Formats: sequence, C-alpha cells, structure tokens
Amino acid sequence: VPFFSEDEETPSTPKADALFIPRENPRALVIRPSEQWPSRTSTEKPSPLKDTSGTGQENGGPVENGRVKDQTDHVRGSHKSNGDHDDHSVLKGDSSMTLNGHRAGEAAIVYEHGADIEALMPKLRHSDYYTEPRIQELAAKERAEPGFCRRVKDFVVGRHGYGSIKFMGETDVRRLDLEALVQFNNREVIVYPDDNKKPPIGQGLNKPAEVTLLNIKCSDKKTGQQWTEGPKIEKYKEMLKKKAEDQGAEFVSYDPVKGVWKFKVRHFSKYKLEDEVDDWNVSAASES
Repeated sequence: VPFFSEDEETPSTPKADALFIPRENPRALVIRPSEQWPSRTSTEKPSPLKDTSGTGQENGGPVENGRVKDQTDHVRGSHKSNGDHDDHSVLKGDSSMTLNGHRAGEAAIVYEHGADIEALMPKLRHSDYYTEPRIQELAAKERAEPGFCRRVKDFVVGRHGYGSIKFMGETDVRRLDLEALVQFNNREVIVYPDDNKKPPIGQGLNKPAEVTLLNIKCSDKKTGQQWTEGPKIEKYKEMLKKKAEDQGAEFVSYDPVKGVWKFKVRHFSKYKLEDEVDDWNVSAASES
C-alpha cells in the first residue's frame, strides 16, 4: 500500500495552516490544505484581540475599552501612582552618563592633586645628593596625609662621600630648592650661600641641625700614614672640639677609623675644616 495517494500532490514541506487528518487506512496519512475544509461555524466568537469593533481614537492612539492603550503604555513605560513615568532606557543612559561624568571628575581631581603634590616637593636633581625621607616617600606621605611636608621630622640632606645635615625637629620642606640652598664640598658644608636669601634664625633651613662631615682623618700627608688610636688621636679629637666651640657649634663625636666628625649648630652659614701644612694639624673657619 503506497504511503501517499498517487493522484494527490503532496508538498515536501507542509504549509503552516495545514491540518493533519487520518485516513481510513491507519497506515496512510494525508496532509490537506485547510482551504479544502469547510470554514469554521459562524457561531465561533472572534478573538477579542482581533475584534476592532468599538475602537476609537484618543490622543491619537487606539483605545479598546481602555485595554489597548493601557497595554501600549505599559510597554512604553511603567506608570507610577502619582502619574509619573519611569523610562528605564533613559534612566539607564542618564546613569551611565552620570557614572562616566563622575569618574571623569575623579580623574581630573586626582591628576590636579598629583600635579599639586609634585609642585610641593623639594627640588634636588643631582644624583649624588639625597634626602631622608626620599622625595618619592615625601610625595607618598603627602598624598596619604595632606600637609605632611610642612612638618617633616628630622629632615636630612646629604651628599654621598661628603657628609649630611639632619635638621632637628619639624621642617617645612615645601618647594625648597635644595640644590641652591645646600652645598657639600670636601670637608665643607654651606647652607644659604647667598646671605641675602638667608631667612631669620629658626626659619627655613636656618635652624638647629646636626652636621656630619666625612673624610676627617688624622694622617701624615707626607707619608699617607693614618692614625686610628693612641695619643695623636686624643690630641686630634681635642682639636676638633675646640674648632667646634670656636664656630659656635657643639662637638658630638669623632670616629677616627671611618673619619666621621659630628657636631651640632644653632643656625647655618659655612663650616669648613682645612689641613695645615704640618702633618695632621687642622683648622676650621666659620663665616656668618
């Protein structure tokens, strides 16, 4: 028994409106288009969604007992009890714009704050000079604690191989041009080389400090022999104490092995230790 009837053209793909009707032979199934079947009875009620009777116009839109407009309005935007509309797409866009604007504003503030901090930092471009804390650390502290650079405790400026200065107490280091204010030479330190730019005592860097000078060695210049102990060292140390007092400074310590001399000053000008002609006798000069 053929599965399909030979006198009927059966489409390879059924139409969307085709109905499945079983034949007398249960093993054969024929798909016929719906137009070959009688139309539905007139008693069947049309779908209320397709019934356009009673449809009118209100505010330029269709109304069916208030239903169609309500559904349309519901799609366009949800109603609040006070009559306001929530347009989520607009709110989403506004939120995105607000968020982006907020981030842009924060970035501008951070950039401006970073530029301000960089301008506050003391200037020191010579690679053989250094500060404690380092300038990078000062910038980080200023970011974390605004105003930190106005009160840096025991600020240090030094030059590798020459010496250092530790300014006692709190020091305002903002915008200090350290290269122009502090100079280290061999066995010499100068703060405020230009007396016309020197502030009153107690202000800026013209304040109490502890000075450390390197290369202060008790030696014979002719033979190069260096003494690190014994009577000559004791005599040399007494000479350093006297030179400190003559400059208005206070002797702190002397390390003959490392050649390190430390003394304290109440204010700054120029402190220098010079070798005399004889082997290890030295003299110090101070200019105010």
